[in-house]
Amino acid sequence: MKIHKILLLLFIPIIFFSCEEVFDCIIPREPELENKTFPIGTTESYYYVDLKAEINNEPRDQDYDYYFDVSGLPLGMDYFVNFRTISIEGTPAEVGTFDVTIFVDVDGPFRDDGADDLLCNYSTSKTYTLIIEE
Repeated sequence: MKIHKILLLLFIPIIFFSCEEVFDCIIPREPELENKTFPIGTTESYYYVDLKAEINNEPRDQDYDYYFDVSGLPLGMDYFVNFRTISIEGTPAEVGTFDVTIFVDVDGPFRDDGADDLLCNYSTSKTYTLIIEE
């Protein structure tokens, strides 16, 4: 009897949503920033780390344009973008623990052609911890 209840709960969303929307929830196509731990830096050394963005479950993610923005960097640091890679670099001028948030938006050639396989989301963000010591 329990298995019938579980199966019923699994198929209820199909009644209220189209199949495509259900599959989008199960297999989302959206931008993603990699999980990464930033190395600890010092105020007297040049710091460099890079991150890559991709679109989950999208074999054509090379065809999209990627737009980045960053907040929370310490003084003396900046970011540079090379297609799907964002590099954070510079010589930090202040000590502390910084919450660095990276935002990415994507836009692609398939968005306006009436294709049924659009992305679930076109933007995302992730916050990383950057520690700068003396």
